[in-house]
Amino acid sequence: MYEDEIVIKVGIDTIAIYTSRYALELATLAQARGIDPDKFLTGLGQHTMSVPPPGEDIVTMAANAAQQALQQVDVNTIEMLLFATESGIDQSKAAGLYIHELLGLPARCRVVELKQACYSGTAGLQLALPYLRENPNKKVLLIASDIARYGLRTTAESSQGCGAVAMVLSAYPRIIAFESEHGIVADNVMDFWRPNYSHDAFVDGKYSSKLYLQMLEKSWEQYQSLSARGFDDHAYFCYHTPLPRLVEKAHQHLLKINNATNLPDEVTAKHIQSALSYGRQLGNSYSAALYISLASLLDNAKEELAGKRIGFYSYGSGCVAEYFSGVVQPDYRAALHTDYHANVLASRTPLTYEDYESFYQFNYVEDGSEQDIPVYNTGAFRLTKLQQHKRIYAPVINSPVILRSVFCSEGPPCKPLGTKTIKVYAPGKLILSGEHAVVYGQPAIAMAVNRHVTATVTQESVPQVLFDLSDLAHHSQLSLDALRHLKNRIKEKYYRFIRGDYSIRQVLQKPFELAQFTLGILAESLNISLPHGVKLHVQSTIPIGCGMGSSAATILSVMQAVSHYLQRPIAEDILFQLALEAENMQHGHSSGLDLRIAMNGGCLYMQEKDIHIRAVPNLPMYLVNTGTPVTTTGQCVDKVATHFQSKQLQNEFAAVTQAMDKALRDQSWQNMREAIRHNHQLLINIGVVPDTVQRFIAQIEATGGVAKVCGAGAVAGEGAGAVLVISDDNQIVTSLSSRFGYNVIPISGEPRGVHAA
Repeated sequence: MYEDEIVIKVGIDTIAIYTSRYALELATLAQARGIDPDKFLTGLGQHTMSVPPPGEDIVTMAANAAQQALQQVDVNTIEMLLFATESGIDQSKAAGLYIHELLGLPARCRVVELKQACYSGTAGLQLALPYLRENPNKKVLLIASDIARYGLRTTAESSQGCGAVAMVLSAYPRIIAFESEHGIVADNVMDFWRPNYSHDAFVDGKYSSKLYLQMLEKSWEQYQSLSARGFDDHAYFCYHTPLPRLVEKAHQHLLKINNATNLPDEVTAKHIQSALSYGRQLGNSYSAALYISLASLLDNAKEELAGKRIGFYSYGSGCVAEYFSGVVQPDYRAALHTDYHANVLASRTPLTYEDYESFYQFNYVEDGSEQDIPVYNTGAFRLTKLQQHKRIYAPVINSPVILRSVFCSEGPPCKPLGTKTIKVYAPGKLILSGEHAVVYGQPAIAMAVNRHVTATVTQESVPQVLFDLSDLAHHSQLSLDALRHLKNRIKEKYYRFIRGDYSIRQVLQKPFELAQFTLGILAESLNISLPHGVKLHVQSTIPIGCGMGSSAATILSVMQAVSHYLQRPIAEDILFQLALEAENMQHGHSSGLDLRIAMNGGCLYMQEKDIHIRAVPNLPMYLVNTGTPVTTTGQCVDKVATHFQSKQLQNEFAAVTQAMDKALRDQSWQNMREAIRHNHQLLINIGVVPDTVQRFIAQIEATGGVAKVCGAGAVAGEGAGAVLVISDDNQIVTSLSSRFGYNVIPISGEPRGVHAA
């Protein structure tokens, strides 16, 4: 190199990931397979896996990731699109050409598909970097997108997943500049392969893991020799991640061959754990996995990364392995899509095992006949049909909330209604049967009750949002920017909860933050820009923390009141997804049951996604507040989980719910009372009814009435939240409640869900 020769940095300018909008908890899979969940959660280091629905494939995932990565990028500078995958949809045509059309990229653009198992993303990277050094005014769009699929009940089933990553590569990149030295090794082996005639891959897991470690050592030694860099010259490490536990073993192997095993555990954990966060949540994504690991590190590392060197290990079965490095650039944070990534992962719909199996068994036609693909949430793009052996893709109108500004980016702007007042009511709920068992796929019955959260929106002269939360004695005013910062801060705490760093109670630390967070995500989704201020007044007659759906009612009333005020009504499915995201901040992993009741009202029989309307029981009902439990819903669910390993217990809960359902359909109130009594006994058996509450219910039963806890109950303390009492004697209920120090009010079913006044 001549002394005056300019060294052009090349690397990643923007990076965005995407994964399916549906996910299966590995604990659910373990239960279906009769396996100890720790075999997956600890043995594999995997928590959930993303599962693609019909209509979601490598193209739709890639297009969603690329659309985000290309924000604020002039697409006319994109002169090459490299698509890395081993889940190819065509033996001839590059999948990237579909992306080229969907995203409106310029006609002057090379489009190529690359294949070498999980290594092909790195192959694309190394092809692009020399081009960018020669053409520093151009950019390359590199996409890796894959679906890991092994077959139902196979040994590798638990390591499935899907995901896509899109990177805009450029000269003078904002995120990371790659260094030129690399170690690379190839060998013709059969550890993993998929013949043309098979939809599922074949894998020799133990052999593949052994090769993964061997090739790490060989490629590292080459890289180290060429670069003269030692282990300590690298602050963080990103690995191809088929399984997080394999990465942990690989890093220990790298420590060993570098005589660094004496490092403290907290230091070696810091090397890799932030990079593993996203992989633990979405599963294996083949060619995308290494760069999803990078996105995870950039988004989740606690310290400033600018100037830090990252070591990269890329492995593709069959096999090719490469070790290389890159340095994080000074202003990298400004180019990240951290909030988008967090939303993508947190807003996925949890699948039951039956849903997972149904998705898995869906088949695309292969005979050239026309097939319309069922509509599921696939983000901004979907595969709409197959026709004469052709795949037809299209954008999704009003795609879900993971896309920024989707609601107001087209059509008329959001318009406030001047001085008009909007008032919205959302009901609370009681679970009549099926609490706890519903987590394990068993049916439940819930009823909306005539206790409400009321959200009122009016105009204010101050150009901010004024919060008047009278029940919480909270008054504040925040700008939209402040709301967005608060939303981002709460989301960051939620992701730390997901990683196990925080308890769920550390996410929303003050009760009023729920309403503020709710308005924050709504403001982002509606792309709100207010010409004047608004006042949001929230008032509730639902006891807080008693299992009556107070948080769900608060979220829905706020969202509906503000969206109606702005004359931008939200489609029901999108409203549910937005509300579910907010409720996750309160409960960790919401089942969505409270939201369904608050949205629909009435009495509902639910088994997983099947919902049936039932008659509201015409009985003398009372709500008795036994006090806020000292344990959270999540803590109760965790504590009683061992009980539900018994299929017999699950069947008993299902039987009592079905008996209650029959009583509702027959309007047999005597049978309804018997079902409530039986349900109460089951709750005692699993230990969620405190002694004092048991004594109270026993005395209600002794006087001819029935009663039961209507929420999670409690596994410690004396308060169990809401108790439903059915009794013909109002005086006895009032007297007994007073004796125990409980508040009591008559209640009835509420036929309406969330609604405007």
